[in-house]
Amino acid sequence: MRYVHLYFTCIKRSMISRLEYKKDTVVALFSFFFSNLCSLAAVYFILQAIPALAGYTLAEVGFFYGFSMLPISLDHLFSDEFWLVAYRRVKDGDMDMHFLRPVPVIFQIFAETFQPEGFGEMILGVALIAVCAGQLTVSLTVGALVVLCVGAVFGAVIITSLKVAIAALAFIFKRSGPLLQIIYNFSNYAKYPLAIYPFFIRTLLIFVLPFGLFISLPVDTLLTGAHDPWLLSLAIIGAAAVFFALALWIWTRCERRYESTGS
Repeated sequence: MRYVHLYFTCIKRSMISRLEYKKDTVVALFSFFFSNLCSLAAVYFILQAIPALAGYTLAEVGFFYGFSMLPISLDHLFSDEFWLVAYRRVKDGDMDMHFLRPVPVIFQIFAETFQPEGFGEMILGVALIAVCAGQLTVSLTVGALVVLCVGAVFGAVIITSLKVAIAALAFIFKRSGPLLQIIYNFSNYAKYPLAIYPFFIRTLLIFVLPFGLFISLPVDTLLTGAHDPWLLSLAIIGAAAVFFALALWIWTRCERRYESTGS
């Protein structure tokens, strides 16, 4: 309970600090919303020229895209500070203060920042799902609803775990941002049906960097019933547990290798 209270205290202070610059916050929210809207518009214009993508209609592809925003936005809300760790905080010597406090460093990083810009992605994702769902004739079963919820929540855990693990490498190499960006960019492939990709990419997106596991497969389960929703839910939860445990192990090991830059 102590850490829960401490976390919300830190988040409250972060939000108060952000709201001191209201215009910056509004601009950031609008920027993320507009960026995703432009990406969606590009998909729309492409599918206007190509009415179907591997047998998927515009509404179905839109559903994939909208759903992909949910786990990504949840991760964005709570763990964005790890980008700074990966890119510059270790290199610039900003991590020293965290190692001097009687609180786990990883907890401090999570509690450092709450990013309300993630709400822009989430709102757009939910709106897109609602619009596309209205054009689909599939029936929403309990199993499909469960696997979609599991994919969104535990998918965010997997994304955050990947971010923590790669950011931890900065303790050794001083900077791991470019690698984190490469890994993160693979989530873009899961915004579309896996059927459009060759076997190697599909395998990569399910078993290695499992963005397809928690984004594409749950949506496929709803649209085509191609997968058992309960088994898929267990697979996503299991993958989240493994990636989370692995991320904590990597962070702990790399954290011991930290050396101040002296700057």
